[in-house]
Amino acid sequence: MNLLLQRLALIMALIPHAMLSHAEEATDQPSSLVIFSATDTSAMQPIIDAFKHISPAIKIHYHEFQTNELFNAIQQLPEDQLPDLVISSAMDLQIKLVNDGYAQPFTDPVTETLPHWANWRNEAFGFTYEPVVMVYNKPAFQGIPLPNTHEKLALAIRSNNDFFMNRIGTYDIRLSGVGYLFASQDEINSSISSRLKENLGRVVTNLHCCSSNIIEETASGKLVFGYNVIGSYAIKYAQTDPTIGIIFPEDYTLVMSRVAFITRQARHAENARSFLRYLLSLEGQQVIADKSGLIALHPNVKGPLTYSHLQRDYPLRFKPIPLGPALMVYLDHLKQRRFINEWNNAILYDVFVP
Repeated sequence: MNLLLQRLALIMALIPHAMLSHAEEATDQPSSLVIFSATDTSAMQPIIDAFKHISPAIKIHYHEFQTNELFNAIQQLPEDQLPDLVISSAMDLQIKLVNDGYAQPFTDPVTETLPHWANWRNEAFGFTYEPVVMVYNKPAFQGIPLPNTHEKLALAIRSNNDFFMNRIGTYDIRLSGVGYLFASQDEINSSISSRLKENLGRVVTNLHCCSSNIIEETASGKLVFGYNVIGSYAIKYAQTDPTIGIIFPEDYTLVMSRVAFITRQARHAENARSFLRYLLSLEGQQVIADKSGLIALHPNVKGPLTYSHLQRDYPLRFKPIPLGPALMVYLDHLKQRRFINEWNNAILYDVFVP
């Protein structure tokens, strides 16, 4: 545990110097837009390129973080080094930043198409619709029933320890903000969450920072199963690799939305408003569906990577995580420490967090 804390301290010591030299250079340029994001650059680049086509004068400085690193950077940096726009899949951490006064309101007709759960106080806005799924290696599961609910997964692991031993992957919630979000939402939505965690611990589950790592190792056969991965990444991967299968759990499928907000301290606020307006518009959402590999939220967008398409193919199972203060319950220091301790004891049989 000491090694983990040292690593986090080192990361945070480096962030202001390594990540923000470009942001400081952009500060005095009125045509700039500085974005801090926990979304892969490759996914956001098509959206950025499309926006540049209609707003060529705006120069975008895009900086990619992991979710926890982004949250810590926003809290620790001086105001004159903060970005204009913040984007993250860790919905709870975004709401905490907004609640702490880091966001400014954005009132625009484009927000009227958002579902009620994707807009909090006209300050935090969800712009994707991404199920939290399970993935599996198709060749490994030949002749083996698929666990298509959380309870069936717990039972499958318990009845077939040898098959799953050291061959399941999931997020390390100590390092990943979005992984912590998924795990805490499981605790809220599932009566068998504790039993599932214990069974994952019995088979020595592999822990990862990112969905992409879990998916790649499942495709390679190193793992046979991935639990709680971001659905858009899995769908994109499966389009080119037939070894990956995807399960949308039938008891409930959580839905995460990437959340954007304009910082209260934004030096290029008008540019940030222009980008956010495009991100939520029908045109921008169509780019998300067609080119980003993410799943568009706008109800009128066409194509397979859209809210409407998923609702049609998998009815009555999606449970969107709503933006709002309830997301901060598991960010309370004592509750967070207790939850991680319980997770450690189940998954790792680890020592108690001080």
